[in-house]
Amino acid sequence: MKVNIIMLLYYFLLILPCALCGVLPEKYIQVQGYKCDPAVKKLQEYIRIDTSKQENVELSVQFWRREAAKLGLPFKVYRPGRLPVCITTLEGSKPDLPSILLNSHSDVVPVDAELWTYPPFSGHIDDNGILFGRGTQDTKGVSIQYMEAIRRLIEKNVTLDRTVHVMVVPDEETGSFDGLIPFLKTDDFKSLNIGFALDEGITSTDDTMFGTYVDKRPWQMQFNLQGASGHGSSIQKQTVMEQVQTLINMAMEYRNQQLVIMSANSPIDYGSYSTLNMNMLNSGIANNVIPSKASAVMDIRLSVDQNISDFEALIDSWLAKLGNKTTIKFIRRVEKSSATVVDESNTYWVALRDTVKGLGFKIVPAVCPATSDMLLLREIGIPAIGFSSRTNMVSRMHDVDEYIPVDNFLRGIDIYEAIIKRLANLPDGNEK
Repeated sequence: MKVNIIMLLYYFLLILPCALCGVLPEKYIQVQGYKCDPAVKKLQEYIRIDTSKQENVELSVQFWRREAAKLGLPFKVYRPGRLPVCITTLEGSKPDLPSILLNSHSDVVPVDAELWTYPPFSGHIDDNGILFGRGTQDTKGVSIQYMEAIRRLIEKNVTLDRTVHVMVVPDEETGSFDGLIPFLKTDDFKSLNIGFALDEGITSTDDTMFGTYVDKRPWQMQFNLQGASGHGSSIQKQTVMEQVQTLINMAMEYRNQQLVIMSANSPIDYGSYSTLNMNMLNSGIANNVIPSKASAVMDIRLSVDQNISDFEALIDSWLAKLGNKTTIKFIRRVEKSSATVVDESNTYWVALRDTVKGLGFKIVPAVCPATSDMLLLREIGIPAIGFSSRTNMVSRMHDVDEYIPVDNFLRGIDIYEAIIKRLANLPDGNEK
């Protein structure tokens, strides 16, 4: 409270008089206003919880418990797995109708802080009104937009027919094995009576928004290789690094084939090609010892039409060429990814599409180039769409200097307010 009073005094005693006299540039005044905005301050607070470390997940729970209490909404924590799933509920006037789920995740990927322009967990706002921080795009910004949109609906006394659940899951980035996956099997989840779900979407470099209706299938594999060891001054045959090179060559050949497919299609046709990246390499015990073991982790997202048997045969051919001592461990392997219908027969989609268009924006269906929790919900028959209001900006999900322009973030709250109001007031008989 003391800090807020000081900021207000600063604004009225210094900023406002200078602005009225034409001393300060308009952009500076705008940015100072951003820094005082309650929704922006809330996003900064959330970003400052370093949830790249799993031990901080309880701090996230406390954050959401406080936010729910401020709105006078019921808040529950479920722990069917090792980690907590948080749900804040706004009950509708017709609670027997299937509910609307707004999903996001609290966990974020690790950072290399030395490469960032500003500390990655600071929520720094620069002179151009850009807010930097891990999670601004994936997906802490979305989480705050959900709750701020609900806050506005409550303050405006808007009646919603359907119940709205805001769910925050703890481990989407690592596969949801200790959070959403066990929760989906519980009676507590079934009692939510979910009819439709919204989750994280993708950033757009132009003014088009996307509704992702199907996710690519993740295959994340660790190859364990072996080779001849010895003194670092010797030249051994069939070393493990030769094996690593062979694996890289085969993987890059496949990757280059996918690049050709990608180049031949529309830039937003994410489902037409698979992606492959070798994200981790580990080997060696000393600087003068030829290593006998190495491991390589590949992250592959399969194209929509990739036949599983054909891809298995490709991986088997790699293993055969590498030799019998090479083993493979699947970190994640998904063979099926169901799609949500995105045509006139699905009135949830129609409501989302028409609301966005009614606000003056463009929205098109798209394949999610990565993998979200929507894959899990669709597999149990819940229609789900990934959506983001982030336009005219560069995607830096999992990248250095992840960011969101504050005006883009605030505009997103307006958009979600309209979407939630429309979805939660759909009449009965719209399940698809």
